[in-house]
Amino acid sequence: MVGRVILGILLALLAALVIALTIPARVRLSYDQGALAVWVRYGPIRLQIFPPKEKPSQEESADPSPKKQKKRKKQKREKKPPKPRAKINLDQILYSLETLPPILARLLGRTGRGVRVEPLKVHLLIACADPADTAQLYGRLCAALSAGLPLLERAVRIKDQDIRLFPDFMGERMDCIADVGVSLRPWIPVWAVLRAGGSGLKWFLGFRRLASPPPAAETAPAEGESEAA
Repeated sequence: MVGRVILGILLALLAALVIALTIPARVRLSYDQGALAVWVRYGPIRLQIFPPKEKPSQEESADPSPKKQKKRKKQKREKKPPKPRAKINLDQILYSLETLPPILARLLGRTGRGVRVEPLKVHLLIACADPADTAQLYGRLCAALSAGLPLLERAVRIKDQDIRLFPDFMGERMDCIADVGVSLRPWIPVWAVLRAGGSGLKWFLGFRRLASPPPAAETAPAEGESEAA
């Protein structure tokens, strides 16, 4: 009797897992003027993954006195600035253009038709400190799009596509405007990790190895320090 109950529970859990893996999930990503937003919809549930919604603390809701608010504002101003992070450099981009296409091709070979991309809108401003690097990167990206985009269109279902590249030989900072939505069933990323997890980890380690060191933080002169004559 106990064995049948355990078997029934295991079958029910297995059925629930199968149903959960077959319900379509949708991920929507937008990036504009340095602001990234990510939403996930799973069945009737819609969640904002990034940026996380800020919730008022219990102290703010319980004690709205002016003195407490003034003290909290002062504490926020005295917080240490975030540590500078390393930025993506040209070597990392060129390395990714060489190593990622074969990995993605193997990955989408069997799972691609279960993925739907709508929309696929990316406007990329290409700019490097050296105009020669800008021209090199622009040429490599155009070649990658010309070779890879037709393969991607055959591998996955894409609607509402708009990809544009804009070289800027006078600027030094890259910028991007993107709006991408992806619909898939949860079993697809599970299978993708099992199929290409090792290759993806190898790419990530190489990508990280090529990272530039973070910029040095500017330090303010100490109080009472006399200026050199």
